[in-house]
Amino acid sequence: MKPRWQRKARRDAHTVDVTAFLSLMVILVPFLLVTAVFSRMTILEVQPAGGEGDGETVPDPLQLQVTVRRDVIEVDYFEEAGQPQSVNISRSTDAQALDSLATLAGELKTRYPDSLEATVLLEPQVAYEVLVDVLDVLRVKLQPQDDVTRKLELFPLIALGPVPVAVPLRQGTQ
Repeated sequence: MKPRWQRKARRDAHTVDVTAFLSLMVILVPFLLVTAVFSRMTILEVQPAGGEGDGETVPDPLQLQVTVRRDVIEVDYFEEAGQPQSVNISRSTDAQALDSLATLAGELKTRYPDSLEATVLLEPQVAYEVLVDVLDVLRVKLQPQDDVTRKLELFPLIALGPVPVAVPLRQGTQ
């Protein structure tokens, strides 16, 4: 017969059953790997408009500024001779306004291929969807070729800000 301490040690031996944990891992790991592939997010980086920049950077010759207002989209830029140019696009129908903006942005990119910057100023009343559409139009141009649609980069560096409030001048102040 075995001594008492050997019988007691055999009774108190604890075993860990990891079968349930392994079953969980066999199911959970492939599920997480499969869903991670399909849940990618695209992030667009924009800088605040009028922010402080380094004094060493070369200013963009085009200086494209797009102001989205309730009724109109104003596009301001500089020509080769340094003359400011302004184009107003009516927002009577947003689809037509976006097409006109896309055409203008494409023309400006062909004239200034090295220009990468644009500033978008937005009135508070303008819907978020309109802002997203304007940013998409300024960033890339979709160009169909054969059966494939190519994305041509227009102005990927976009600064975003509010429309500055004009302070009215007081009459009769001395």
